[in-house]
Amino acid sequence: LLGCAAQSPATGGPADNQGPKLMSVQPANESLNISPGQKIILIFSELLDPVSIPASVQIGSDLEYKLKIRGRRLIIQPKPAWHENGLIRINLSRKIRDYQKNIMAESIQLIFSTGSEIPDGLIKGKIIGYDLKKLLEVGLYEWPPLIESTYIQKVEADETGLFYLTGIENGRYTIIAIEGVITDVTKQLEKKNYAMLTSSFIKISAEEKEKTVELFLSEPLEILKIK
Repeated sequence: LLGCAAQSPATGGPADNQGPKLMSVQPANESLNISPGQKIILIFSELLDPVSIPASVQIGSDLEYKLKIRGRRLIIQPKPAWHENGLIRINLSRKIRDYQKNIMAESIQLIFSTGSEIPDGLIKGKIIGYDLKKLLEVGLYEWPPLIESTYIQKVEADETGLFYLTGIENGRYTIIAIEGVITDVTKQLEKKNYAMLTSSFIKISAEEKEKTVELFLSEPLEILKIK
C-alpha cells in the first residue's frame, strides 16, 4: 500500500507562494576527481513537479545523461559515463516548479570534475532595467565574437537581475543577455530585449580571477532601411 501511494503536496495550511529551494547536493558542488559513473543527487525543499524538470536541466552538449525525479530528489546519472578528466557543468533553470506552479527564485549552477582541476575564474553582474516577471538568459562568449559563435556557458539571471558565471578559464570574453532563451543572438537582437557588454571585453587571468559588470537591458535593435 505504501508503494502505491501517490505523491502530492499536503492540503490545508497557509498558501504556498515560494518556489523550490535547493537544500543539498551530493557530491558537493565543485568536487574534484569524481568517478565517471558518479550520480549527482540534488535534494530540494519540497516536492517537484516532474513535468517541469526535463526542459529545465542543461548539461554540456557533448554529455549524455538521464534524469530521475523522486519526490524532493532529482538524480542525474551519466549515460554511460562522464568524460575522463573533464568538466561537468549543470545548469538548472528557474522554471523548475512545485505543484503550486511556483518557480525557483534563482537558477542553479553546479560544476564538477572527473579530473583534479576546475577553472576558478568568476564573472558576476547585474542586469539593469530587467522585467522580473520574465526570464532572462546571460551567455558567455569568447572575444572577439564571430557570426557563428556559440556561447561557452549560459545562466539565468535571478529574480533581482543578478547572475554568476563560474568555472571560467583564463582568456578574453564578452557577455550578451537575451530576454527569453538564447538561441541565435544575431537574429534575436532584432526581436527581443537584450543587454550587451559595453566595454570591448572582459579579461580573466591569473592576476584577475574575478570581475563584476553591469548591463543595461535595451529594446530590440531598430532595423533601418533606405529606399
